Amino acid sequence: MKLSCTSLISTCFLLALPGVALSAEVSVDATAIVRFEQRANTGFPKQDLAPATQFLGLDVNKLGDGNLSLHVSGWGREDILDKSYYNNDQAVGSLTYGYLQYRFNRAADARLGRFFVHEGAVNEQVDGLSLRSDLPLGFGVSVFGGANVHTQHLANENTDGKGDAITGGRINYRYKGMLELGASGVYESKAPTLTDPAHVALLNGGKLGDHRLIGGDVWFSPFRMVEVMGHTTYNPETRGVAEHTYLLNVKPVQHLVLTGEFNEHRERNFFFGSAMFASLLNDLNEKSRSIGGSASYEISQALEVAADYKHFTRDAGNADRSGGDIRLSFLDNSVRSGLGYHYVRISKDFVNVMGTPMDSYHEMRVYAMHDTKNYFAAVDLLDYLFQEKVNNEQNAWEAMASLGYHLTPQLAVSGDFSYGRNPEYIRDIKGLVRLTYNMTFDSKGGKK
Repeated sequence: MKLSCTSLISTCFLLALPGVALSAEVSVDATAIVRFEQRANTGFPKQDLAPATQFLGLDVNKLGDGNLSLHVSGWGREDILDKSYYNNDQAVGSLTYGYLQYRFNRAADARLGRFFVHEGAVNEQVDGLSLRSDLPLGFGVSVFGGANVHTQHLANENTDGKGDAITGGRINYRYKGMLELGASGVYESKAPTLTDPAHVALLNGGKLGDHRLIGGDVWFSPFRMVEVMGHTTYNPETRGVAEHTYLLNVKPVQHLVLTGEFNEHRERNFFFGSAMFASLLNDLNEKSRSIGGSASYEISQALEVAADYKHFTRDAGNADRSGGDIRLSFLDNSVRSGLGYHYVRISKDFVNVMGTPMDSYHEMRVYAMHDTKNYFAAVDLLDYLFQEKVNNEQNAWEAMASLGYHLTPQLAVSGDFSYGRNPEYIRDIKGLVRLTYNMTFDSKGGKK
């Protein structure tokens, strides 16, 4: 089952038209952005960028018998000046999702078209069909199947590295609103073999990893003040654990929230089906882990303080991030501001995935926001102070300002501007103009 963006949108609209004529509630969400940026790199010509991007979302509810709905979202971009992306396209766009949904009752529904699946260990974008239903005795099931949503082809290839078909689902069990256990999986058809000589040499004959995962997830809240959630994913292709991700929230007293988290990735197992990391799979065998915690306390409606710490470990070094934030609010929360400081300590043998050494640094931030019925504004200042100079620069900083005005309750115009300097750019100037429209109509075309 392989559907194009155009056929998906056309099919959804044609199926929905009879219902629209009878009764419908229509919501439109549109944002137009023109971004301005000037890049000045040492040894490279200056670039003036002005990509114009249009985001459009449409929700049509209460179609037919009232249980059918249509949901569409997509975007398009065109470069007015220099090309902003490293490809040959001056204009590009994509259908993010576009599907019909039918709710049989509060416990069961079906989706047809392009949609996202977030079920336990499964996070996929699919062109196809999904079904979900609660079952007796606390059980539930969801399944999906269809075609992969393909993206831009790999360099010198006629494929993006994904297989043609994908299927999966999740079964779960709930107990008295305090426990939910789930088991999920995704199976993608075999990844294509690449033909470019460079890929053939890097990938042992040009073979990409097949994307197949299974996993288990849990949510447990024995008391209102305690909540545990997380999942473990296993890769049957590499026969190893891909990731562990778990989060603990505790609220021992009013206004105090304590959080602990544990994350572990086995890079080869986790990225086995990714074309981006395919050339590194033979060497990408390391394990990365992060353990951390945070605490936040609301002293009053106007003042909240927070502190956090996280320790990262990898085969290639370790790092720590620690610090805190102060958050303030005034005038019935119409004015919000804050400041924060974090220190990131990085061991000398710590390198990023591309093998580039990294160094310790101080991170500082100050911000303020103001919202009114007519206008909204914000300022934000970020500064990174390096322990050792990077490309002969001691720090990286950026100052940002935003100002917007509500032309009508549904229509707003705003603009952002930022200026900064960092080891990569001698001067980094960015700006954008944004037009946002949000409206809901009832079946007779009236505003809601």
